[in-house]
Amino acid sequence: MEYHCRYFDFAVPQTILDRHNIPIATKCLTAAYVLSTLTLFGLRLYACYSDNNNVTTTTPPISFHEVKNPIFQLIPNKVLKFPCSIVLSNLVDTNICKFVLNLINLLVGGSFIERNWNSSNEMIKFILGIGSITNLVVLLITVAAHYIVPNLVNLDLILDGNYTILIGFPIIYKQLLPETTIIDIKSPSFLEKKFRFKLLPILVMTFMTITQLFIFRHFSNVLSIWITFFSCWIYLRFYQVLPASAIGTTSDYYNSVQGDASDTFQLIYFFPDIIKPLLKPIFNKTYTLVSEKLNIITPFKETDIDKGNDIAEQRGAKKVADNVKDRRRQLALDVLQERLV
Repeated sequence: MEYHCRYFDFAVPQTILDRHNIPIATKCLTAAYVLSTLTLFGLRLYACYSDNNNVTTTTPPISFHEVKNPIFQLIPNKVLKFPCSIVLSNLVDTNICKFVLNLINLLVGGSFIERNWNSSNEMIKFILGIGSITNLVVLLITVAAHYIVPNLVNLDLILDGNYTILIGFPIIYKQLLPETTIIDIKSPSFLEKKFRFKLLPILVMTFMTITQLFIFRHFSNVLSIWITFFSCWIYLRFYQVLPASAIGTTSDYYNSVQGDASDTFQLIYFFPDIIKPLLKPIFNKTYTLVSEKLNIITPFKETDIDKGNDIAEQRGAKKVADNVKDRRRQLALDVLQERLV
């Protein structure tokens, strides 16, 4: 789909907008999302117009927005009684704008991603699995914060447990369509800029963080947003296993693909250039800690990085020249040191 005018050009690849080939996992997740959200809406509406004796009234005793349902909604002080909310909260929304945006993103973007991954299991694992792990981490941090500063953290507030689609999908778009331009601003001249898919994650994160901090003032949701971001990236970077068909080859060298070791998918390249010098040493030390000291993740080998770069280049990503030079320089130093020994 394309739109052209005097001030900007807008284009979305036709492969994303293919609505005639919706994979099975996307269909099931979309149906579950719509059904769960409508069910939650109906239960809240019923509770709003029913009194304690289950007699329907014409005047609601409480406001609709005050009604909570601990089965579908993530409420810290109710989660031990209703642990199913950790999973089910991934499939509901109470905000109509977020519901419509997630629905379109899931139906259109989910179809594109599942076709590229060529794995229905991965789509379900990403949305429900990573989403549930994120919800559990947010819950634990929220409860811990409550016991540290009980006056600032209320365990009765609802946590939004459905950010995986809204935050995780832009990360995948950056991975699959890194250099594809979405909007090309042409006028005025001082605003000339090409917004590519690789910029989408940080734009989404910035917008959502600002709105939660200054409009909704829901600090727990800010925590959930950023934990979701890091959880999705960590899974895609180190743990996701895709079949060889997902990268368009049947070579024995690419029998399967685990993670994305490419230079362009490093965490540092999700952030603006102006703060990269500040973040780079922090990210490097953290990577060394979790990979070499704690052995939580397996460090990438040179062959893994080269393989990842090959796949990224097939997707249109540009080479990161500085990283290639650094690796070659380090390899030469290692070889020289071995000869001296």
